Amino acid sequence: FADDAAVVSGQEKENQMLLNRFTIWCQWAQMIIRVDKCSTFGIRKQVTKSIQYLPKLFINNCLVPRVELGKSFRYLGRYFDFNMSDEDHKSEVYDTLTNILNEIDDLPLHPKNKILLYSRYVLSKISWHFTVSDIGKTWVNDKLDSIASRYIRKWLELPISATLSNVLLPHNKFGLNIILPSTKFLQCQTVSRKALKSSPNEAINNLWKDTSNHKNVQYDKYKNTKDVLNTIREQHEDKLQHHLISQGSFFSNIINHSTLSFNSIWSSVQSRLPKNIFNFTIRYINNTLPTRKNLLKWGISPTSECSFCLNPESLLHVVAGCKTYLNEGRFT
Repeated sequence: FADDAAVVSGQEKENQMLLNRFTIWCQWAQMIIRVDKCSTFGIRKQVTKSIQYLPKLFINNCLVPRVELGKSFRYLGRYFDFNMSDEDHKSEVYDTLTNILNEIDDLPLHPKNKILLYSRYVLSKISWHFTVSDIGKTWVNDKLDSIASRYIRKWLELPISATLSNVLLPHNKFGLNIILPSTKFLQCQTVSRKALKSSPNEAINNLWKDTSNHKNVQYDKYKNTKDVLNTIREQHEDKLQHHLISQGSFFSNIINHSTLSFNSIWSSVQSRLPKNIFNFTIRYINNTLPTRKNLLKWGISPTSECSFCLNPESLLHVVAGCKTYLNEGRFT
């Protein structure tokens, strides 16, 4: 446990006395003290406010490295600085996610295996950061979800305008059974809050009550991690089903005639498909929207040009380019 030992006191002199005793204990236990891995962080009162300063403490007759003013130190996986900000933690989890996804992207693997590495390895790698830090949900949504979504689209050859709702569904609903970092973040925060609430220690229970503010109440509403997953997937399923049914009777008939036995074998059949066909089965939902480019491909329209601006009417053009179509609400 001495790997993460902390000595805290109100006075620098008292701290040095504790460090001297700690050194004697380590010598008795035949444990090696790595001074280069130690650090000191000092806060003292100056007139009416507190400031950070550089204490001068020794352990095993060696000066303990001091945390520079404005910098942070790491303890039990969490960064601490004078302002109690999360900037260093944000930088680390952002870089960790980006670097691992880059490495996976460079591997000559089938898209399903890249997705599997993302689900099994990447999310577990960043879950500890989500558990111990106070990173906000909005930041995770804006920064980490966008990175993960970009790589998922790349591996599955999905255009930027394509929905990921079908990909985020479970296998028995024609999805790939994956989640975004924001969902993992919700699960980790739910576990942390649940541990405080169900602890047999009264002081820890009081900590849960004292921190049940506007920020944490969004996590307290979930019973467990499964409840988080079900809620998020229901949202994606409702959104996807609404978009598909609004395209016409074709998808309504598919929903009515789909069976549990067919749904159960789809995942195993899909996973054995070659890369190009595998990705095509993921893109099929986005390739069935009645844009003029698709209508030309199907032999229904004589041209792929937008009737208002004469640009090629792709799905991206409809969603983000031609404002007239958006104003008229022609496409959902």
